[in-house]
Amino acid sequence: MIFLFFGLIPTLVLAQNPGTGTRLFSLAEAKDYARENNFDLKNAGKDVQIARKIVKENTSIGLPQISASVDYLDFIDRPTSLLPGDFFGQPGTEVPIQFGTKYNATAKAQLTQLIFSGQYLVGLQVANAYLELTREKIKKDEREVLDQVTTAYISVLIVEESNKILDSTLLTMRQMLNETNQIYQNGLIEDIEVEQLALNVSNLEAMVTTNATQKNLAYSYLKFLMGLSADQEISLSDNLETLLFKVNRDLLVKQPFDHTQYIDYLLLKKQERLTFLQYKLAKTAYYPTLAGFVGFQENAQRNDWNFFHTNKLWFRTTNWGVSLSIPIWSSGSRKYKVDQARLHVEKLRITEEKVKTSLQVMTETTRKDFNNSYMVFLNKKKGIETAEKIYRKTAEKYRQGVASSLELEQKYNQFLMSENDYILAAFDLLKVTVTLEKLLARY
Repeated sequence: MIFLFFGLIPTLVLAQNPGTGTRLFSLAEAKDYARENNFDLKNAGKDVQIARKIVKENTSIGLPQISASVDYLDFIDRPTSLLPGDFFGQPGTEVPIQFGTKYNATAKAQLTQLIFSGQYLVGLQVANAYLELTREKIKKDEREVLDQVTTAYISVLIVEESNKILDSTLLTMRQMLNETNQIYQNGLIEDIEVEQLALNVSNLEAMVTTNATQKNLAYSYLKFLMGLSADQEISLSDNLETLLFKVNRDLLVKQPFDHTQYIDYLLLKKQERLTFLQYKLAKTAYYPTLAGFVGFQENAQRNDWNFFHTNKLWFRTTNWGVSLSIPIWSSGSRKYKVDQARLHVEKLRITEEKVKTSLQVMTETTRKDFNNSYMVFLNKKKGIETAEKIYRKTAEKYRQGVASSLELEQKYNQFLMSENDYILAAFDLLKVTVTLEKLLARY
């Protein structure tokens, strides 16, 4: 009945064993720890490292390249050529002659250097733009993780607050049950009065047990987001009142919205630049490519296998040159690739306008939700204080025999409902505060 908001917590049950020591975390410390240890953020860091390697890989393409090879050839049957018989005094005939040696070896090396390539130059820009996009994405991932940590931290505080209220109420109910039972023993009231209070105590004990389970779940999920092991015991130094006190209504309502500072918009701009460079890259398919090379080669021909004898000759060949590749006709394939890239650029420009408009609408809507949640919270806070006073007074009247058990039951349920409303209102206020702070780039 009380903890409806726990349906918002992902169902993640982790085994908890006694840890070696309890670590204390404020909300700020929990977020700092998650920055370094959250599993998803660790993977995001690897993505940045991969992007750096991609940049280096693309850069190396334009640097000198050296290759070498060694070829060995053993003729089982040497090639035969036919020569005119005139050379051998046999006119009108063809004489088969075998040329070459049985064993042949070639060792060669070549250095190549890219002199000009439009694809290479723009490709470097694309790789660097991808690195920038990856860096921006890790900021978005970090923000999302920190928001999740904040929400999970608040959930733990909510259940801790519920524990305090339930424990206090249960203590009062048990005392009242003992007092009522003594009155019943003296024959001043009927047994139904005792049974009704016993039922209330039993229900409240069941709520406390449920709350303990929800507490374990909330702590487990928070530790998972922070990157802590399941057996690490933690405690929170901030409390619900501290976080509620930090909610600055005037600042959140009056702070101007700047879409250019919102992480999703910044990410879109990086994506826009990358897409534009990919468009430029597609157009470089029309450009020629110029490369230079230097080659070195040595050949050895033997009828005996003596390649390693130093007194035998190897014949050297050295050359250099340039190679110019000119694209002439592709039957339209290059053109269609360029057209596709250009359309992707146009799509992103439309998306940018959409994002700007949607962010404006989202911010205004969230401000209204925040204002509404703030007013509801103040109302529910006042309501639980009033309901508690009514319940305490009714309980005192019940002890004095002025109020009936039915009246006490009604006030008791009213108090529990007010507690539930207050808990939900506090959770909603803090959650919408996180959303609004994110929109206003207050992080």
